[in-house]
Amino acid sequence: MERKKIGSTEILIAIGFLLPSLILLIVFVLWPMIYSIVMSFYEWNPLKDEVYIGLENFKQLIKDDLWWESVWNTTKYTLINVPIIVIVAMIMSELVIYINKKSAFMSKLAKSIYFIPCALSLVATGVAWRYLLGTNYGVINSMLNSIGLPSIAWLSSTKLALSTMAAVTIWRWSGYYMVITVAGRLDISASYYEAAEIEGAGAWKKFQHITLPLLKPVLFYIILVCVIGTFQEFDLVYAMTAGGPSTSTYLTGYYLYRTAFSSLKMGYASAMAVFLFILSLIITIIQFRFNKDSQQ
Repeated sequence: MERKKIGSTEILIAIGFLLPSLILLIVFVLWPMIYSIVMSFYEWNPLKDEVYIGLENFKQLIKDDLWWESVWNTTKYTLINVPIIVIVAMIMSELVIYINKKSAFMSKLAKSIYFIPCALSLVATGVAWRYLLGTNYGVINSMLNSIGLPSIAWLSSTKLALSTMAAVTIWRWSGYYMVITVAGRLDISASYYEAAEIEGAGAWKKFQHITLPLLKPVLFYIILVCVIGTFQEFDLVYAMTAGGPSTSTYLTGYYLYRTAFSSLKMGYASAMAVFLFILSLIITIIQFRFNKDSQQ
């Protein structure tokens, strides 16, 4: 069967449809990226002139203790929330699929309930949890007091604040990644599970030898997006703790924001953005390599 040749008219129509998206991509993604890289070599305060300083911003970044503390905080934050998000998303997806066998309506209801936190504004979510977790007048501590338990400094303890914020992140995003996991899970042929049942495999064996291996590409995507998203986290930190207590919840995204819009050091903030871009690129390459090796 001969392939139909694509004429110049079809090519022009395709370009016409793609052009608006391409223009938006260039204006709002590609150009800001390039401009950030350029401005990282300048001392730039919006109220003053731009001054070219070469690599000074990067040299200052290497010596910036608060920056490295924010990197360490973000790393801990990632190690807490990403594995749990993946596990919870998988548990939710299995529950949704199990419920779907009993009732399609109840399955849709479960999906909706799980997904509700993702539909809420991040800032509104942060403010609501800040009041719920307040040390003196928070609803959760009031409930603990009512049954004779002491109040817990959820957000005012340097030891607990980061873990508390990670717990809110898990609650917020697990439902979103559950939807992606369900899509990947339903893409697995039912014949594999039927064959396993004939061989006498139980639920855990089926999950271990069928579900988990065939879900690897989906889980790889989820982990990659979660890690990169964590290093860009800003809204929740701003609304819940504003980096406190002390600097225990200073994450890289929040420190970048403070540097750019509070200190007005746009060039220095651009250097941070370049660092995060390179770090995200390295993480992506490592994860792609690991995923490729595990499939061989």
